[in-house]
Amino acid sequence: MMDVVERLGYGVELRVEGKAKFYAPRLPSEKGYAPTSLPVFYNPISKPNRDMAILFTKTFFKGKRIRICEPLAGTGVRSIRLVLETDVVDEVVANDISKKAYELMKLNIELNDVGEYVRPMNLEANELLSMCGRGRPRYSYVDIDPAGSPAKFMENGFRGCDRGGVLSATATDMSALTGAKPASCLRKYDVIVSKTPFSKEVALRILAGFMVRTAARLGLAAKPILSFQKDHYIKVFAVVERGITKAKELLKQVGWISYCHRCMRIYAAGRDERPVMRCVECGGELNPIGPLWIGRLSDNDLVEKMYRSALEDQEIYRDVLKLLRYLSAEDTEIIGYYPVNYVAEVLKQSPVKPRKVIERLKATGYRATATHIDPSGFKTDAPPSIIAKLFKELKLKN
Repeated sequence: MMDVVERLGYGVELRVEGKAKFYAPRLPSEKGYAPTSLPVFYNPISKPNRDMAILFTKTFFKGKRIRICEPLAGTGVRSIRLVLETDVVDEVVANDISKKAYELMKLNIELNDVGEYVRPMNLEANELLSMCGRGRPRYSYVDIDPAGSPAKFMENGFRGCDRGGVLSATATDMSALTGAKPASCLRKYDVIVSKTPFSKEVALRILAGFMVRTAARLGLAAKPILSFQKDHYIKVFAVVERGITKAKELLKQVGWISYCHRCMRIYAAGRDERPVMRCVECGGELNPIGPLWIGRLSDNDLVEKMYRSALEDQEIYRDVLKLLRYLSAEDTEIIGYYPVNYVAEVLKQSPVKPRKVIERLKATGYRATATHIDPSGFKTDAPPSIIAKLFKELKLKN
């Protein structure tokens, strides 16, 4: 270990994640440290993010051989795991602008004996991605995972994607995306946002919509096929196709959401419609949110396959089993969700179990599912009046 420390010039520790062993900066003993303060960026809490990227890759690209780009690779652990835990990789370009990260990646690639597949690079992320095209090969999968917002990498991320390829983007700037800092959201994503009881889903829809709009400017169609929220971040995967006609079709699913805090009604308006400014139920004034994605956020069949893949190796993927189980059954075509405690507060009564609400809504003929974002929440296309009626009936029954 001492020779490694001398070679790198800072303290490290040997860690294991999935099938990879790797050196990472020694983590401070005090709580609340920022991963960006380390000599090389590394966040152990983000293992589920990497798990999901690997499960997605081995599922979506099954039977193919692909090139992958991780433009913000840090320690390189994601790129190394992609080689060790999938059988689809021809090459992974693991890049970081930090010279220290580049040197650490080379060491970790050597440690895992994956030099044949993982190529370390030391460029600025946008510079690397913009080198694609004009006779140079693009990537089947680009994974953008920055500290903060992915917005400034998005356009070149799409330039780096091959036809039928996938761009995934992680965002950790949740205060901007959930409405706590609306000015930041407008600056980064060109979206007007305000707080709702389902703000984390709003964050997903803002990121998905931003990806669709960014791709469309380049004559590309980026269709969201997997979206999830966990811990301090959100992540969206989008399939990239070429063609202005396809891009225009997807833009029809970019629009506005309006939420009534008085009666809990959720409204959606498409691109060619005016956003709803006043509630037709109670007359309350509304603050529209958008533009954002109002279509389906995830492909349930894809998620189910990822879940089955995770079950085959539970020792590695145990951290995402619950997430995948919830996500595979979630109806992400329904916009928003209702936390039972929030509904109870609006109705001025005690909360009821979300499972009971979902069962009753389905029995009444409405669509209803749980949500992976909030275990106390439920999604439904039922109007608030029906929700209120069922809450009261369930309370009386109990």
